[in-house]
Amino acid sequence: MMPAVVALVLVAAPVTSPSPMAPLTRLRGLDRLYFTHVGSAEALKAPRRVAALLPGVLAGARPSPPSGEAAAEDITVRDFALPLPNGPRHVSLRQVVDSSHPRISELWLALYDGDRRSDVWHFQAMPNLTDGKLLPNYWIESTRPGPRGSVIILLRGDMVRPQGAWWSTGNVVTLSAEEGALAFAHLRNAFGFRHEYDRGDDSEPPTDVRTEREVGRRFEMHDLEPAPAGVMKACGLPFASEPVSGTWEELEKMAECITRAPGSTVSSRTPQEPSFPERGFRPKQ
Repeated sequence: MMPAVVALVLVAAPVTSPSPMAPLTRLRGLDRLYFTHVGSAEALKAPRRVAALLPGVLAGARPSPPSGEAAAEDITVRDFALPLPNGPRHVSLRQVVDSSHPRISELWLALYDGDRRSDVWHFQAMPNLTDGKLLPNYWIESTRPGPRGSVIILLRGDMVRPQGAWWSTGNVVTLSAEEGALAFAHLRNAFGFRHEYDRGDDSEPPTDVRTEREVGRRFEMHDLEPAPAGVMKACGLPFASEPVSGTWEELEKMAECITRAPGSTVSSRTPQEPSFPERGFRPKQ
């Protein structure tokens, strides 16, 4: 079922930009994760009700703290402080999620330098927008400082499909702090659960579980496909007809417990090699 068509409007919000102001911090490289660049300081392409939540200049000084969340109908808004080293101004990321479609949501991420909007990115897990891949609906779990001045975003994802299929993911996105910009550096698949479609017989659909850990200068993936029911139950994951719930720490611990079981396959890649959620991924032969 395709989502309802929503008219897009080009919104040019008035932005006060006196010449003495320093250039805005930019947000770059999210096209690697199938995001589309839809906005800047001068203009924004988004549905009108979303555009109203991403103004060119935020009213008041700073957005609400990371723990603050506002909800209106099927749209949620949340602000995350980005811990930049020695940053002269407060930099934050505003997240807007539109879940009006029953299965495939839409996500907007807008960078604010002080109270001024910089880059805006949009994501929707439609196969025609993601090279035919079945990706999840994304949302940000939290942000934290990373090594060497980088910023880490914990990006969660869920998707429910017809006939009982579902998957849940947890991706660690690292943004490098470059001159005047935050840029996508790499993604690590911390955990992933994929429950297959109902086969139409008496058997339980299989569940695959994956983890990816940083080992030295590589990402090491452990994949148990399928995970035995006894192993899943012992690690706290009984058979479920919908995405597994829990905190990031709980799901990561559960996935690591399952993938330590005998039968897991082990492979590795460099951080620069794209994995499945990234543009440019090519399965190994």
